[in-house]
Amino acid sequence: MVLTKLEKYALIIIPLLFLFYSAPSALDYIFFHADEKRYTDAVIHMMDKDECFTPFKADGETPRFKKPIITYWALMGGFKLFGVSPFGARFFFWIAGALLVALTYLMSNSLFQNKKISVLAAFIVAANPLVMMSASRSIPDILLVLFLTTSAWGFLEIMIREKTPKKFYWMAYLGAALAFETKGIPAAAFAVASILFLLLNPWKRVQLKKLIAPAAIPVSVVIALSWYILMVVQHGNTFVDTFFADQVGDRVSSKLTQILTNGILGILNLFLFFIPWVILFLSKPGQLKKEIVKSKTNVKAILGFVASWVVLIVLMSASVFKFYDRYILPCIPLVALVLAYSIVNFNTAFRKPVFKVFAGINLAVLLIALLYLLFISQNAVLILGVVAGLVLNILYFLGIFRKISKEILIANALMLIYFTGHILLYPLLMPVPAKQLVVSFKEHLEHEKDPVYVYGHIGIPANVRVQGHAELNIISMDTVYVLPETPNHIIAFKEKEKQRLNLENYDIYPGSEEWSDVPAGKFPPFLRKPVENLKNRGTKYFIGKPKQ
Repeated sequence: MVLTKLEKYALIIIPLLFLFYSAPSALDYIFFHADEKRYTDAVIHMMDKDECFTPFKADGETPRFKKPIITYWALMGGFKLFGVSPFGARFFFWIAGALLVALTYLMSNSLFQNKKISVLAAFIVAANPLVMMSASRSIPDILLVLFLTTSAWGFLEIMIREKTPKKFYWMAYLGAALAFETKGIPAAAFAVASILFLLLNPWKRVQLKKLIAPAAIPVSVVIALSWYILMVVQHGNTFVDTFFADQVGDRVSSKLTQILTNGILGILNLFLFFIPWVILFLSKPGQLKKEIVKSKTNVKAILGFVASWVVLIVLMSASVFKFYDRYILPCIPLVALVLAYSIVNFNTAFRKPVFKVFAGINLAVLLIALLYLLFISQNAVLILGVVAGLVLNILYFLGIFRKISKEILIANALMLIYFTGHILLYPLLMPVPAKQLVVSFKEHLEHEKDPVYVYGHIGIPANVRVQGHAELNIISMDTVYVLPETPNHIIAFKEKEKQRLNLENYDIYPGSEEWSDVPAGKFPPFLRKPVENLKNRGTKYFIGKPKQ
């Protein structure tokens, strides 16, 4: 089989494309996910205390036991290498996304021995919006799916091979152990489900003795349990009660209507996050069914394994009090295998119209970004992004990519929409309020280590700690509207919180403003009023400094 250059170097090219397209959202805080604050705060306090195993809450004193340690270590590694910054916070999560893409390619190639399937599966994962978003957040999700996919690959190889190399046992059990050290009990459910499927499936049933790995199992168990044992030794019942309350007690729902609603949301999100691939997959359902029935035993076993994970994902999503789209992330690489296998092997329809739809969306977003650049505001990030988008589109219209399949072009069109969308958002949302507050705090502080009391949601002070490189003494007041008694300090609060504080002894200064760099006067006349209204409705922070 003659390989194209893309197929020959896919293991390098596709992860690099993922890193390129996801960079605008991953490497700065255009958006600061609600859960990131818990991890950035914890790691900053851990580093201050030279502590490697016990995370802390925002107050820097109370241990935070709600999640295992690996996410904190990934964050700490980024901070150690690049300093406390948005780039340092997200670096290893961004890299984990690229590794997941590479892992999907390797897994597909090993299971199906087909480069076209491997390339398409990797592109489906790379272009998945949930994967791209998760690689742009310093929370456990992208690490969890990376380790679970490693484990799934190991179990699949154990199932379909007559003689399984030892490396796949290590992947199966060590991947599960690392997932357990990333997310806890939910991760263990996937390992249990994988083992049960291997033992019970009707296509490639595995004897229990084949699952025994004398070295990999005990080592993996030690790795999986080591942090938990250490925390029990150091903190006793406090750790046990808090951890299990978060993992089970505070999350599991017993309301039937909520379970049904969440289950439907899980199925719906799976469908939506795999558009347009699911459209291609289902384009000829009769032929699809016929080909699956005729497929080899190994293929049926792989499809059944993937189906078992999908069912588990839906059931776990249904059982929680509140559904989050990221709950479906662990099955995305495995579903990508099935979609890629089907699209490559079966005569699916709608390739050209699907590509035209997403290429059209991409051109529309790029045109908006170009117009903003030419007539509203010039920004270095926007300039570079628009130039990159224009170059890629020009190369396509020149026919440079004519030998590349429509499916791969669809994937790149999806990623380019994500890329250009975030490039356009950059001049609209930056500098974010937290970055503006850092500048304002430094301007009004007498000494850099004087305390800064920030009122309101704990996300802002957490963001400020990162934007300020952990150099400022930020104290989160949350909703405790009590003025500090320390002599040298400043306070920060939202405009709507003024009436909650007695500010007669404070000089008040502007602190930050949403949409601060959006020049309403440069917009066309029919848009100026809406833009001004948007700016006026944006959150404003003020700084209070005690009068001398």
